Amino acid sequence: MALQTRNERRYVRMTKLAPEKDWRNRPLDTWNVATFTAYLTDKHREMFGIDYVPMRGWRTEQGILGGLIGTQSRTAPRPRTVSNALVKRFIDETFASYTPTAQWPGTSFGFMWSYRKTDWQRLQAEELAQQRRKESVDNTPSTDELANWFAE
Repeated sequence: MALQTRNERRYVRMTKLAPEKDWRNRPLDTWNVATFTAYLTDKHREMFGIDYVPMRGWRTEQGILGGLIGTQSRTAPRPRTVSNALVKRFIDETFASYTPTAQWPGTSFGFMWSYRKTDWQRLQAEELAQQRRKESVDNTPSTDELANWFAE
């Protein structure tokens, strides 16, 4: 998924969005750290039936998320490094593959980020391959261009 242009971000700001913690009614491209935190909490309760407990505290996990999706802080903004869709896909896939035990009945984003990096790398590689395929299709000359080239 491509990152938003300045005009797309301006349009999103001008339209009325759902509250930042209402991830069900908010477009994925507009999710921020608070939205992802609410998503993690709700998804964890839905899948495992217990409360979500962040690894090393909320600030640590929110810092990791902010480093990935960027922040809009006035004092120290962080640039976006990956798409929201990639982060959500990572959360969904690692939650789905996690097997709870008596000692570890749930998981957290901090745990996934620390110990499931191979999943993250696989998802990044898949997204990159998809972007390259799209770019190659976009850059393929049309049949008219090819016909003109052969006619010359």
